[in-house]
Amino acid sequence: MSEPEPASTPFMSLPIRLSIFYASLCLFSGVQLPFFPVWLKSKGLGPQEIAFIIAATMFLRIAAGPIFAFIADRLDDRRRVVISLAWASLLAVCLYLVSSGFWQIFLVTLLLMSLWPSITPLIETIAMKAAHEQGIDYGRVRLWCSITFIAGSSGTGWLLGFNPPSIIAFCLIGAIAVNLLGAYLLAPEVPTRRAAVRTSGQLRGALDIARQPIFMLGLLTASVIQSSHAVYYAFGTLNWQKLGYSDSVIGALWGVGIVAEIMLFAFSGRVVARVGAARLMTLGAGAAVFRWGLTALNPPLWVLFPLQALHALTYCAAHLGALHFISRATPRSLAATGQSLYASLSAGVIMGLMTLGAGALYQAYGAHAYFLSAGAGVVAFFGTLMLGARWSGGTLIDDEGEDHDDRGHSNGSGAGC
Repeated sequence: MSEPEPASTPFMSLPIRLSIFYASLCLFSGVQLPFFPVWLKSKGLGPQEIAFIIAATMFLRIAAGPIFAFIADRLDDRRRVVISLAWASLLAVCLYLVSSGFWQIFLVTLLLMSLWPSITPLIETIAMKAAHEQGIDYGRVRLWCSITFIAGSSGTGWLLGFNPPSIIAFCLIGAIAVNLLGAYLLAPEVPTRRAAVRTSGQLRGALDIARQPIFMLGLLTASVIQSSHAVYYAFGTLNWQKLGYSDSVIGALWGVGIVAEIMLFAFSGRVVARVGAARLMTLGAGAAVFRWGLTALNPPLWVLFPLQALHALTYCAAHLGALHFISRATPRSLAATGQSLYASLSAGVIMGLMTLGAGALYQAYGAHAYFLSAGAGVVAFFGTLMLGARWSGGTLIDDEGEDHDDRGHSNGSGAGC
């Protein structure tokens, strides 16, 4: 059922609202992913301390994300939860201005990264719901996230050219302030009229979907693909700096990957319809083996640029496949819960374990730590083949009191075929 637009701003359609929010969301990622390790290094932290901080905050998402998603599903009001998380994140990130030493930075990061990442599964739930019920093109609104990631990474790289690394903290604060403004532009949600609350209880429903072997296979496989980026996210920029590349070149390398990602998002509707969720994850896993296996060899710059373009597959294709799998495999009343479980695994426990391993390997072997990422791609590749063989493309459990609507075949992108 279409949600009515608020009377105060009838000129702003739902796709525009979602596009603006996604754009505001990824400014922070554009600063944080490439340059947070640089800021940590400037504060006197070594490779293992950097890896520990990044990994430990990922583990916190195991609990934080599902808790906020559970609340949002229970309230049936994700916008209100998103705004609250954005305000709390802004207050937390400002603490970096008065933090020094490992433990202070660790505690502030622990707080921030229990709040801000919890926004992502909530907005993904809103967007996927709009895609299925109102026919908006998810990829066309999601690509704005990638565009502002480039703006954040390129802009911060440019600022670092004539500013000390302390400027990174101010960029992080500004990015979350923009995200807060974007949150207020989200359309108020109309409560779901069918099965808003499961008669057996929301917690029971969450446990039911988590006990589905096919669901967990899909989540674990998608999470391993995303975790193959652990070395890249934690030490990619530091490794390229060690090789002598300038900040502008490093910003361009990050940017190439995101441009390729944008191109796939722009045509994602047709791609998902033709390829299917499980096969998209297979493409992502196979590309991870190739991309990270070659990156481990410190190839020349002219090889690095096309390798970075494979981000369209290792991240974007795998992410699209995972989102469509989750949206079709879970009932509406557990939509945000399902997305948060994926976020907790992919950006939490599995990514955290990979990052801890990456810290020790990078300190000992440098770029050869990328072989860990290539190995994760091999494991995920076989997982995607198993998923494609076992999942029919439909919902694994139904909403109580709701007629089964065979969402696995909606938008023509069904299946794990």
